Amino acid sequence: MLKQLSNPFLSFRLPIILSGLFVAQNQSFNSFAHLSPNPFFLQFVFITFFLGMLLYGPAMLFTKKTRLAYFLAASSFVALLFISQYLYFSFFGGFMQASALSYINQASAVKSTIFTLITPFVVIFLLQFLIIFAWSEVEKRGKVKKVTLLKNEKIQLAFYLFVIGLLSYSFVLFGDGNGWKKITNLPQTIQEMNSFVYSPNEKIARTGIFNYYAGDTIGYLFRKTTLTDEDLALVKTWREEKPKSVKNKYFGSAQGKNLIIVQFESLENVVLFQKINGQEITPNLNKLAKEGLYFDHYYTQVGPGNTADAEFVTLNSLYPLPNTVAFIDFAHNKYNALPSLLKEDGYHTYSLHSDVPTFWNRSNIYPALGYETIFSKSSFSIPDNSGFENLSDGDFFVQSLEKMENFESPFMATLITLSSHTPFFIPKKSQTLVFPENDLYTETQKNYLQSIHYSDDALGQFIAGLKKNGKYDNSLIAIYGDHGALTGIGNVMGSSTSTVFPELRSSVEGSVPLIILGSSLPAKTYDSYGSHLDFYPTIANLLGISPSSILFGQDLLGNTHRVTIRNSYSRSIMVILEEKIAYKNFTDGGIFETGECLQMPTQKTIPLSNCEKIYGEELNATNASDLIIKGNLVPDLSFIK
Repeated sequence: MLKQLSNPFLSFRLPIILSGLFVAQNQSFNSFAHLSPNPFFLQFVFITFFLGMLLYGPAMLFTKKTRLAYFLAASSFVALLFISQYLYFSFFGGFMQASALSYINQASAVKSTIFTLITPFVVIFLLQFLIIFAWSEVEKRGKVKKVTLLKNEKIQLAFYLFVIGLLSYSFVLFGDGNGWKKITNLPQTIQEMNSFVYSPNEKIARTGIFNYYAGDTIGYLFRKTTLTDEDLALVKTWREEKPKSVKNKYFGSAQGKNLIIVQFESLENVVLFQKINGQEITPNLNKLAKEGLYFDHYYTQVGPGNTADAEFVTLNSLYPLPNTVAFIDFAHNKYNALPSLLKEDGYHTYSLHSDVPTFWNRSNIYPALGYETIFSKSSFSIPDNSGFENLSDGDFFVQSLEKMENFESPFMATLITLSSHTPFFIPKKSQTLVFPENDLYTETQKNYLQSIHYSDDALGQFIAGLKKNGKYDNSLIAIYGDHGALTGIGNVMGSSTSTVFPELRSSVEGSVPLIILGSSLPAKTYDSYGSHLDFYPTIANLLGISPSSILFGQDLLGNTHRVTIRNSYSRSIMVILEEKIAYKNFTDGGIFETGECLQMPTQKTIPLSNCEKIYGEELNATNASDLIIKGNLVPDLSFIK
């Protein structure tokens, strides 16, 4: 019996050698990608080794004549994927997704660049061929006995491979208690949304680039959308019934000027014009709100993507997707985003953030949005004595100002702050708010207010820097919060005009400020309702550029205002706000009849039938937006006349 079992184990010799090399290749790729030292190295070795066995082991089920062909085919697949990811990372600074294969025909346009990216390093991804041919030669010379398996031994071998796969992938999915959650990328509850961030780095460090790509491919195949005639008819109806944009008196008032956008992390509107112990929490934002256009009923639009969704909605005027993230799952779509629009009008487009380029998959989606130049973590330096774990907003703004000195006008520059991100850690020396004794704030709320106060000071210095270098007067500057902080700070701060419904005060979808500054703009506060969807058409109007017709927002400076907010995970509409009427439904049932219709601004309940028309319009609009994204319809809506 032992002799019978020995052959299957002996037959694994070459697959074992190749699997060991596969581990080394994965680790070499991680080192090349500058992934941080892996605290899960043993898990990484375990998982990648057994994946190697699953790739190379089945060769032993073939006859001696076809076995070599299988080894070569598997080796070619391994080499192709490793080298593709290597070249992709070298070019984009991120990891190739399965959806990128849809545009492989465009590789010919950059083939000269691709050749310059090939270095001797890629040889490590070809070593399996050397081992296979060496092993084959040794077998021919009789140094290693060729293994011929009987039918029952092949069954045994297939069983071993099945057990290997079962054990290794059970460990991937369930070994640390939440592996499946990490694989699927999504947070499990709304409470986790604000602390959930997406970056493939940890996943690749834990399981290797092959497992990352396999997981992404499976997700891509399952989420691939084929639109029906009914779907296309819905989009067509929305497009036909969409009101035409109307130019107003502000059209072109900032024409030819630079556009500087600051996306302020976790900034809620409720903290503006508030004091702690006599100190203004946001003195600089308060001052700027009085100097420019200030929208104090401006709502965030986010799904599970939080900051990434805020970017996506703001730059595209498309709704965030419920229960998935466009930045991740639809990064390789074609978009008519605001950077693309401005680039066509002669602008140079820049993105500045201090995260790694793979964070929220930005390295993949930014080119599709129209950003020409991306400054990320490696473009900035953290001072030794800063006390911050990451680049502080103060240092980020200082270094961004230095980079902007070399920007050729006109330009669009998007800056994303970080210091007020959860867990709201600010070094003691930078905590300058003084709280009274026996205050009602939790420790998290205090940390949040300290971080907002610090970032507000950094923003004030940035604005002062723009004035000093002469860019302030020649720029349109927009500052907005990306989403709520989920700290409950709105409830503790007391009554506020920052949101109409109390249910939104502790929600990630609550009210955030929008401030637009420009030398040609008046100082004015707008009480009309707006959201991230409205940013694109409003900015395009001010710059005097006709935007894409596939926008779901409205010009905030126009006469029509409506805000619709969906539940972050389901497709159910929670709120529709207009000047004279509103619909609200926080039951998350997605059923129109369970909601309320209100007369505004008194919020007096009126018959539900009064909201039926606006509910139907917004249901069609949100569904049309989802279909446009999932069906990649932006570049080709020729079926709609």
